[in-house]
Amino acid sequence: MKRYFNIFMLAVVALLGLSLTACDNDDLSTDQYGSDVRVQAFGPCPVLRGGTLFFYGSNLDQIKEIDIPGADPITSIEVLERGGHSKISIQVPAEKCDTGIVVLKTQKGGELRTVTPITYREDIKLKSFYVGSEGCLSGKPGDELTIKGDYLNLMHGVIFAENDTVKEDNFLSHDRYTIVVRIPEAARTGVIKLTDLAEEPAVLESEEALDVKGATVESLTPAKPKAGQSVTVKGAMLQLVDGINLQGASVKADAFTSQRSDQIVFTLPAEATDGEVMLLLKSGVEVPAGSIQTVVPTNLSAAPSPVKNGATLTITGNDLDLITSVAFPAADGNVEAEIASKSAGELKVKVPETAQSGNLTLSLANGKTVTVACVIKTAAITVLSPESLMAGEQLVIRGTDLDLVASVTFPVDQTIEAKDMKVTANAIVLTVPSGAAGTGFVLNLKNGTKVENQTLVIRPSTDPTLTNAPSGNAGKSVTIEGANYNSVEAIYIGSVKVVKITERSDSKMTFVIPETVAAGEHDLILKTSDGGSFNVGKITVVPNEIDVTANCVKQDDQNTQMSFPVTLTWDDNGRFRIQRNAPVDLTKMTWTAGKSKIKFYVSSAGQLQFNDANWSDQFGYHNAAEGDKVVEVALTQTMIDWITGAQSDGWSNTAFLIQGSGMTITKITLVP
Repeated sequence: MKRYFNIFMLAVVALLGLSLTACDNDDLSTDQYGSDVRVQAFGPCPVLRGGTLFFYGSNLDQIKEIDIPGADPITSIEVLERGGHSKISIQVPAEKCDTGIVVLKTQKGGELRTVTPITYREDIKLKSFYVGSEGCLSGKPGDELTIKGDYLNLMHGVIFAENDTVKEDNFLSHDRYTIVVRIPEAARTGVIKLTDLAEEPAVLESEEALDVKGATVESLTPAKPKAGQSVTVKGAMLQLVDGINLQGASVKADAFTSQRSDQIVFTLPAEATDGEVMLLLKSGVEVPAGSIQTVVPTNLSAAPSPVKNGATLTITGNDLDLITSVAFPAADGNVEAEIASKSAGELKVKVPETAQSGNLTLSLANGKTVTVACVIKTAAITVLSPESLMAGEQLVIRGTDLDLVASVTFPVDQTIEAKDMKVTANAIVLTVPSGAAGTGFVLNLKNGTKVENQTLVIRPSTDPTLTNAPSGNAGKSVTIEGANYNSVEAIYIGSVKVVKITERSDSKMTFVIPETVAAGEHDLILKTSDGGSFNVGKITVVPNEIDVTANCVKQDDQNTQMSFPVTLTWDDNGRFRIQRNAPVDLTKMTWTAGKSKIKFYVSSAGQLQFNDANWSDQFGYHNAAEGDKVVEVALTQTMIDWITGAQSDGWSNTAFLIQGSGMTITKITLVP
């Protein structure tokens, strides 16, 4: 009936008496350390039949077989440590093993033989165990387990399957021949083991298994519970339950509403869903308790119908307090709604602007969903005034729910956004784009729905229009694009009239921006031969760069112009002044902090220091790397004050002082 299994680790002091010898083989060595297979010691010796025998050495993971006299070859070898300090173990057979030399065989065919023979201990025995009466190998936690044997007084703990050790202090009785202990709550079916609880313990294992009876279930109610509702499990030995596992959730024992040996009551978590319910015992064993089907909301309806985007929708039905989120269909998928309030019988949500008609998806915490139909209002057109017009004229659209409109599209692809119209629930007032022509228009609603009209007649406009965003430098040519340019008689940039038109067609005009136009954005006004004046959009006049190289004079001789290119130095040979009014007068020009710039055109790498005329305030260091062509600095208000003369050194016309190292400057410009 019994099988013996003991583990005794080898004491270090025994190493010298347990030396090994090896047969001649290239992969074997008696060196203490090296790269070959070698053994320093084995033990314990004597070893208990059925116990564990350990071998210590190097590269012992290369041992494939160990032969003990009288026993079959042992190939089940556990490698505990690998490499230069390795450790392996085997189980000594309980029978058919004799005293003698142990042989270790390597994967390459080599052999190692122990100098000393293996010997055995046969004193401690585990003869039998039973629960209640002889021969009964089955019991439940709390029952008394009797273990019989010899020298059991040397064993100080009982290990149950998958459980911590029950120590001697908790034995009911203990002597040389008997140990009596209660089966712990966490025990499970399996062999039992006796241990001496040493630092490297000896363990004696039973041959047969103890059958541990666990909890049993009689009923699980209700079978269709609602999240938050109490669920009751009835049965036996339920005090052994440590937790309950459900599909999607679990409940620990300390969260049970109540727990007795015959009944457990717990609250169903919101995350739990349909499926098997398992009782998790303290032993780690799971016991089926039955299955559940969780409640979902039913008898659902939504009102009002139709409902307007932005309004409140009321959903009625049963068990709506389970709902955690509501999603409406939308053009790009689903859009989640804000839940205003909820109870078991009613749920109120705000309809998102992008929601469309269809089935709403109501989601529960456990992942289940239910749906309810919903109809979303759409805008409607009742009257157009006028029903026929020319592009560029005003149109009034009357109807219902027109505040749902995000934009209006006219033929051909001429769209006006809501922000550019006057929009109320009952009317839209807008100007038909000058490029529109054809029949009808489309209302584009915020939720992606489109409402079409096919009755409006749009005649092409004869008014000039602008379709591009023109920009250019004063004194340079610029081209504008649009329509109806053949009727244009004059062009104005702000209040400045354009005097030179170089090219014209009905859809394009090229003209020269007058040099007197200041840099910046201006209205572009086109006047027609019939006296019409049309502000068609904006034109941007880009600042011209002002070459101020001629304004640069030597640092030590302000009557001598600096010769360019100049390589900057920290002495007067390579530093210079930029004058504010000679020969180019910079004081009369318009400068803007953060937008106006000074640009240094360079031909070599180096460093530049940018100072005011008093040398006291430095505008920082600026670097040019190899390959750089321009060092560009945005003007601050302080810099502008030095350019205009609002700040001065009191005796010179100097705006800036420039010095540095290595950088070669070829030209300097200012951009207003």
